[in-house]
Amino acid sequence: MTTQMMMGMAPHIENLVEDLGFPEGPVAHPNGTIYVCDVHGGLVRQIRDGRHSVLADLGGAPNGLAIGPDGWLYVANNGGAMAWERKDGLLLSRGFETEGFDARIERIHLRTGAVERVLDRVDGRALQAIDDLVFSEDGSFWFTDLGRDGEHSRSYGGIYWSSADGKNCRQAAYPLVNGANGIGMSPDGKTLYATEYGAGRLWAWTISAPGVLQKTGPHDHAGRLLWQAPNAQLVDSLAIAASGNIIIATQPAGVFSVITPSGTHLASIQTPDRFPTNLCFDPLDPTVVYATLSSMGSLAKLRWNEPGLRLAFN
Repeated sequence: MTTQMMMGMAPHIENLVEDLGFPEGPVAHPNGTIYVCDVHGGLVRQIRDGRHSVLADLGGAPNGLAIGPDGWLYVANNGGAMAWERKDGLLLSRGFETEGFDARIERIHLRTGAVERVLDRVDGRALQAIDDLVFSEDGSFWFTDLGRDGEHSRSYGGIYWSSADGKNCRQAAYPLVNGANGIGMSPDGKTLYATEYGAGRLWAWTISAPGVLQKTGPHDHAGRLLWQAPNAQLVDSLAIAASGNIIIATQPAGVFSVITPSGTHLASIQTPDRFPTNLCFDPLDPTVVYATLSSMGSLAKLRWNEPGLRLAFN
């Protein structure tokens, strides 16, 4: 990263599309279409030439997207039953209910809009609030579960692995007590990263085999702590640069925190929204970033000072 991208920098941000509900999980397709989740509306939207339309009405609350080895768009759906608030013209998420949800991984056919359920249980146990997913080069994928907050209790989050068809799925790291949120892999595919949302932490694991994480830390989930966000900030979803740097949506400071693979904080890139949720790189121009600004309901475009990582099937 160059010296032009310094801590607290506020780059030029172009607001591409508004009225997206509560956007999350952007994916830029090589055909020029950008797909985003509308967590509040239970929708996956498609954006092209500055206009948006509904690709699929899934219900629940879709959180994360990834293109799979079959060309379908895979969706991490937290299952809905969420609390919402409108304040000062902004839409804000206020957490989860503990009943009436249906967390699942789904996939959408991009030409027909057909929707299929891939999985909703691991070892016979229902998942709580699936948040994000990332594919490996072998076609399998890793995904996070945020867990849910009750009035006087909390179900824990964790990290899971699955074959693309959902038939072989296992728990890989558990528990992340304050909720596993964003997930990504290093450029060489040997390290898995995940954020622990409520604790403001970035964790890393060495991938020792498909679906298997090497136990290197003293915690039950056996990860190693890379970075702790200051001032009790929350860390949402993440993206990976080609250099291996990890870019994390950090709230409510409204910044993207740039962290090296060794855990050094390089920069805080300011956004106009206190609650950015994620970003993705354009596969046709990997120095262009699309960011979801959730409480404003918009998708923004900005130039990035280093190229993004090419995702496995994008």
